[in-house]
Amino acid sequence: MTAENPTWRTRLLERTRKTGNTLCVGLDPVLQKMPAADGSSADRVRRFYAELLEAMARRNLLPAAVKPNSAYFEALGLESLGVLQTLIREYREAGVLVILDAKRGDISTSSGAYAEAAFTTFGADAVTAAPYMGSDSIAPFQNTAKPGEGIYVLVRTSNPGARDFQELTVDLGQGRKLPLYRVVAEKVSGWDRGDLGAVVGATAPGELEDLVGFWRGLGNEIPMLIPGISVGGIGQGGDIAEVLRAIRNGGGDPNLHLLNSSSGVNYAHTRFPSLTPAEASLKAIEEIFTAMR
Repeated sequence: MTAENPTWRTRLLERTRKTGNTLCVGLDPVLQKMPAADGSSADRVRRFYAELLEAMARRNLLPAAVKPNSAYFEALGLESLGVLQTLIREYREAGVLVILDAKRGDISTSSGAYAEAAFTTFGADAVTAAPYMGSDSIAPFQNTAKPGEGIYVLVRTSNPGARDFQELTVDLGQGRKLPLYRVVAEKVSGWDRGDLGAVVGATAPGELEDLVGFWRGLGNEIPMLIPGISVGGIGQGGDIAEVLRAIRNGGGDPNLHLLNSSSGVNYAHTRFPSLTPAEASLKAIEEIFTAMR
């Protein structure tokens, strides 16, 4: 692809090299965790993330990407979906890549509609998608995405129940057996047009290292979105140093893979009550940047 017709991979690398970080901040609004404030639920969420963006830009601490989780906005009502759309636009205008965390996946016609919603209605740069229904649930996202937009496919997720299915052994015949997450990883590599990434949890560093090496062996290192990073004890328990070590041990390019922290950045004010929420989040981001060096 040319500079006029980029791929998601080239845009991602351009962004991480420009910012010097691979941080992705999850935007997961939970009203009960936000400081009390006047206004509707949508107003409170809008101000919370607008103030965060302003503070990050002012202090030159913008992350490579943000990942708004559509479920949290949907749960707060229709007005909050308008806020989601506005925040996506404003973060993109600041140069931040926006990954809509929607985890969609259905028959081809429905996936096409989900893709239209993610890329056109909400204006995201990338979206997360579930591969359980196979290639015809992922292809519509690829066919709808414009050049430079991306799709992150769930491969090895960070939740405890991931092992219920993702670690099951699949007999592919001719003596070839792989855990299910590796089968999905192989499919993603084969489907990739420079537009696919993979969601791989920070809480599974062994599998993460295994996947980097596996993809490199196939000649196609797939960009990972790595959720579950903890900051100051807040989060799912993923350790930055351990994740980066796994990427390097697998022979991977650290600039290609986004490390996501949601609660650890969003709700850092619970650790630093003397600071404003935005300033507390900046302190958490500085901790992450230090750990990434």
